[in-house]
Amino acid sequence: MSCQVRLVTADGDQRVVHAEPGQSVVEAAKQAGIILPSLCGKGTCGTCVGRVEAGSYDMRPFEDDALGGKQDAVLLCCTEPTSDLDVALPFDSTKLVEQAPNRREAGIVSIERLTPHIVKLTLQLEPDDELGSAAEFEAGQYMQIEVPGRGELRAYSMSNVSNWDGTLEFLIHIREGGLFSTYLDTQAREDDILNLVGPQGTFGLVENGMRPRWFVGGGCGLAPLLSMLRRMAEWGDPQESRLILGVNTAADMFGAAEIGEVLDQLPELQVTTAVWRPEAGLQPADERFECVAGSSVDVLTAALAQIDDPELVPDIYVCGPPGMVTALEEATAAAGVDPELVHSERIAAN
Repeated sequence: MSCQVRLVTADGDQRVVHAEPGQSVVEAAKQAGIILPSLCGKGTCGTCVGRVEAGSYDMRPFEDDALGGKQDAVLLCCTEPTSDLDVALPFDSTKLVEQAPNRREAGIVSIERLTPHIVKLTLQLEPDDELGSAAEFEAGQYMQIEVPGRGELRAYSMSNVSNWDGTLEFLIHIREGGLFSTYLDTQAREDDILNLVGPQGTFGLVENGMRPRWFVGGGCGLAPLLSMLRRMAEWGDPQESRLILGVNTAADMFGAAEIGEVLDQLPELQVTTAVWRPEAGLQPADERFECVAGSSVDVLTAALAQIDDPELVPDIYVCGPPGMVTALEEATAAAGVDPELVHSERIAAN
């Protein structure tokens, strides 16, 4: 017997779907033609977080870090209704997708190694009779890329912005045993054709007047943040902005050229690289960058402590590994930042 699931967005819009026994809320919504944000689909990234306000449910296994310490939150990809449910979604109705994401083909243009473990993947969309050749997406969104020969999908955020050329850029961590990253590291060749699904996701810039915007990333979490900064530069957004990028060692520093290009257009952007395990004589990759010993949490905590005017508390955009994102969310809570001003996305291992 199916259960009725009422989905309520942050602006009060409602959708009703029905979940069969053993179906998750995400799966039930998809069956009804509603695509809820869900990066990993297995309880590791936290993209599908929501809140059950009424009803009972069972939970599939998930990683605690994916919830980021959010009170009364659940991961909707792991939530199986056992009665009728009321579910509060943390985004407004404009972010609901009520049609299947586009499916596209794209050729590999280049694979550039930026550090021993991070590569920049550039793809070129194949022309489509209905969708044309342009790459259209919102800064902060992601594409799912099919692993060749496996049929499984892995999600990666774009680091560039929409363009008429059909170019997509990704920053990808080469992880031992990762399905797509292993293919990329050992088999991929220029001109290989990949299948994509998207764009998808609700992580992105929030229009909040002249409130400052701070971006805090770790590793490949830089990708969606760089996309947002590039969008700000392209549109000439006037908000005060700051980028804090955390790395483990100086050898892990990357993205200087791309960030430098943004600085050329947003000269007031403050850039800080926090190196967790520094070596003697830390040297910034660009003379306009600040390079400090410590973690991104340390830098963010110190910066928040210097704010004495509530109107100057920024919107804070956070992206990186689950543990890092949780630590940053806890730091903003300890500093008294309104949770509505903290926008985060966790990167799942792929």
